[in-house]
Amino acid sequence: MPRSNVHRRLMTVLFLDVVGSTALADELGDARWRVVLTSFRAAVRRELKRHGGREQGTEGDSFFATFAEPVQALRGAASIAAAVQDIGLDVRSGVHTGEVEEVDGTLGGIAVHIGARVTALAGPAEVMVTSTVKELVAGSGAAFDDAGEHELKGVEGLWHTHRLRSIDVELPPPLTPEVAAERLAGLAPRTRRGRGMLVAAAAVVLVVALAGGYFAVRGSSTPAGEITLLQLDPRTGDVVRTLRDGRLGCPCGANLFAISGTLWERSGVDGGVIVVRDMKTGRLQRATRAPMDAVDGAVGFGSIWLLRSTVVLKGASGTLINAVQRLDELSGRPIARIRLKGPVERGTIAIGNGAVWVLQPDATLVRIDPATNKVTGRFATNAVETTILLPTGGYEWICECVNHEVLRYDARTRTGRTFHFDEQPWHLVEIKTSRGSTLWLMDEQGATLTEIDPRTGKPKQPLGLNGHPAEAVQLGDSIWVAAGTVVDRIRLPGRTRTSIPLPKGMNATGIAADPATGRLWINNSYPPPQS
Repeated sequence: MPRSNVHRRLMTVLFLDVVGSTALADELGDARWRVVLTSFRAAVRRELKRHGGREQGTEGDSFFATFAEPVQALRGAASIAAAVQDIGLDVRSGVHTGEVEEVDGTLGGIAVHIGARVTALAGPAEVMVTSTVKELVAGSGAAFDDAGEHELKGVEGLWHTHRLRSIDVELPPPLTPEVAAERLAGLAPRTRRGRGMLVAAAAVVLVVALAGGYFAVRGSSTPAGEITLLQLDPRTGDVVRTLRDGRLGCPCGANLFAISGTLWERSGVDGGVIVVRDMKTGRLQRATRAPMDAVDGAVGFGSIWLLRSTVVLKGASGTLINAVQRLDELSGRPIARIRLKGPVERGTIAIGNGAVWVLQPDATLVRIDPATNKVTGRFATNAVETTILLPTGGYEWICECVNHEVLRYDARTRTGRTFHFDEQPWHLVEIKTSRGSTLWLMDEQGATLTEIDPRTGKPKQPLGLNGHPAEAVQLGDSIWVAAGTVVDRIRLPGRTRTSIPLPKGMNATGIAADPATGRLWINNSYPPPQS
């Protein structure tokens, strides 16, 4: 990478995570753990703000933050250790000061790596620091206990560490199991009164920092320096821009979209992180982790729409609430919640034909008016499958892929028509054009793309592809297909095909067109899960 893209700054980094979180989550169950996790994040963010800390990333029960001065970081870490005990939790923290590398908005380098490694040495309610921090805060009143020398994985030599004993006030001792259990038990009623906390998780901003080589994302890791996104000039086939920010696309089908002049990407091994990028530069702007109770999501009408199945606790029992949560596209703040009748698990949400649509697992199709945030229609579709819905061209198309069929539903007349296709593995995709959208069958195994006539449901002539097709867009007179190691181009006049090879190591599954520049964005994705 050109050194001009790397900016070095002196910072103090703070890492922290909940002690024993895996066992605690298993003990509490998903619903209660979500309540605890939401309260924990709110407490940490409150103390970071109070002490001048800047959140750089969070994943599950861990945080990464930076401070301008080491004494601020120590005060912030100490106050967080005390604040989360009110919830019934203990955290371990690590603090280090050094030069941090900023590459395309992402922080990394050896200083970040050391901070993460020092955290692993801390115990419950402990703040572990390097000797660098101890020396820099001399005269501040901070007191430490010597913690000896340690080898830090991936870092040369021995590092002298210290435990923070006090700064302004004594650090609290770890909670006893009895006190922790009592405070956790009392958390649910307080959270129930502050219902907004239950939806706040949808606005969690995540900026992953590469801690010197690898950063864990739910059991997976992304090698630092690997291409995550590239921009292609379709006229010449040249790569004009590459990004290496650690954000690989998910191995979950379509995962890159151009929406309202912005680039959106489904990231992470589970597709649960929505990354928003600048369309011109590809630079990371923000990333939102969908809440754990989100079934599906869509973006449109200036909003993020989440299909959610939430358990609201009432004492020892809970009430299941199925709803669509509408969030502001820019801030992530809740705008509205639309309650739904019946289950939503194994359902889906989609936007098109001037409305928001939910297909529930009982085959009920729900229409929501984005102007009023109200349900304006419920339709019995009798669909066999309920996980793929594409509203386009005046119809609501439902993929019944297990039967090699597509159901074309017309909500205006409340009628449906089923079209059967050859028995081969394929899925339904929508290709957006300047004149509207068209519907296609993509056969990954046979490497073909087949347009469907929306009036008759009949397939047109299949277009042969190269590689392993995953997603397609139209730009100019051509269809462009992300196909693993190549990008396929099919010129619609004459139906001729050419392939553009991608850099080594690419697994292209997402592609988006920027009409303003006439260029293409292609992302790199995690390899598909092994069967």
